[in-house]
Amino acid sequence: MTTTAREVRETSEVTRRSERTDVSERRRFVLAAVGFAILFTALGRVFGEDIALELQKTPTTALGWRFIGWLVAAPPAVLTMVTWHERRRLTPKQRRDRGLFLAAWIGLTMFIAPARTTSIDSQFGTGALVGDPLSAGWAWGAMAAVIGLVFSGLVLLVLHRSVDAPTPEQRDLTVRFLERAWLVLLVVSLGFALYGGRTGVFHGGT
Repeated sequence: MTTTAREVRETSEVTRRSERTDVSERRRFVLAAVGFAILFTALGRVFGEDIALELQKTPTTALGWRFIGWLVAAPPAVLTMVTWHERRRLTPKQRRDRGLFLAAWIGLTMFIAPARTTSIDSQFGTGALVGDPLSAGWAWGAMAAVIGLVFSGLVLLVLHRSVDAPTPEQRDLTVRFLERAWLVLLVVSLGFALYGGRTGVFHGGT
């Protein structure tokens, strides 16, 4: 066996191991996100009013709750994308810890989401002083996340249709472009989340 053939075989084996690791980590992330989503859904439906009443005792203003709601929904998607792109630079422990953290962050959205599909009262009861601005901020953040995901999907589709197999440099350049686009989108959506109440959009959760 020549040296070149041995190197090809070793490279192929490393690639297969890497692909198996990627599949395993994606599966773990999805299962964790689903698990946290179920947990926070249950917490919201059973203890949503109690938690909101406790939060009402804090000195946080309506703008603060709008910001927190936006924070729950808007950033996790882009952070997940960036973390996945940079996974080769992380240790297995770092990938696992960050994956679980992001999965919990994504799952946390289910603590607020039911207020947008039913009503503020059904989710937070008499804690509407917190629930209303919290869910309004969440809605603006969720809309930004959906727009960002659709835009990212279109960009990646164009990339893969433009070339047979994107090079690492092309993938890196594309992700850097998406990071900047997401940053602009997040800043704009945060402005609407904080001060979009005058538009009458995403108010009341009904």
